[in-house]
Amino acid sequence: MDVINGTAFGRGVERVIFDIALEDPVGLACMEMRLQCCYERSEIALRAAAGRVDILWIGDDYGTQNGLLVSPAAWRKLFFPKLKAMCDLGHKYGAKVMLHSCGSTRRIWPQLIEAGVDIYETVQPEAAEMDPAGLKAEFGDKICFHGTISTQKTLPFGTVEDVIKEVKERVRTVGRDGGLIVAPAHNFQPDTPVENILALYDAVRTS
Repeated sequence: MDVINGTAFGRGVERVIFDIALEDPVGLACMEMRLQCCYERSEIALRAAAGRVDILWIGDDYGTQNGLLVSPAAWRKLFFPKLKAMCDLGHKYGAKVMLHSCGSTRRIWPQLIEAGVDIYETVQPEAAEMDPAGLKAEFGDKICFHGTISTQKTLPFGTVEDVIKEVKERVRTVGRDGGLIVAPAHNFQPDTPVENILALYDAVRTS
């Protein structure tokens, strides 16, 4: 889906933030066209796959390190309908829907679940209010978790033992009763030691 990010590629991040705050008709029209394009292309692929797609992966960045990019009220008005449309589309063709969003988004998780998100990718543990165990306690029976392994601290700067410890902790807490896809909290960065990457996968296999 990538409505905010995708529009920012053309209008710039600062302009898009103003578009949202002021509900600029030009900016909102650009976002609507972006959604329409993503929706139509996704439906073509889902229809052609005829039920063989397990997960429709969509995304947009609704959060920053310290909180939401926009207010919950603005998000509800401008982006909930778009997200729900994509979730309904995935479910129509028998697919689970996985939403990518960076940063701190806990305040809108009830709305993400209401919209139909099945899997949240990626849980960024350093972001405000995004403690994986806390999220599991509050939402664990309603949504699946993807990520949770720190790409800001543990993977790039920790030891192999640190990585193993974090993986086992996530499996014990977030993975309790299922609902966890263990993964890095974002793409591996160039400063991540190879031995830490291997330790992550080895720890998952042995947990």
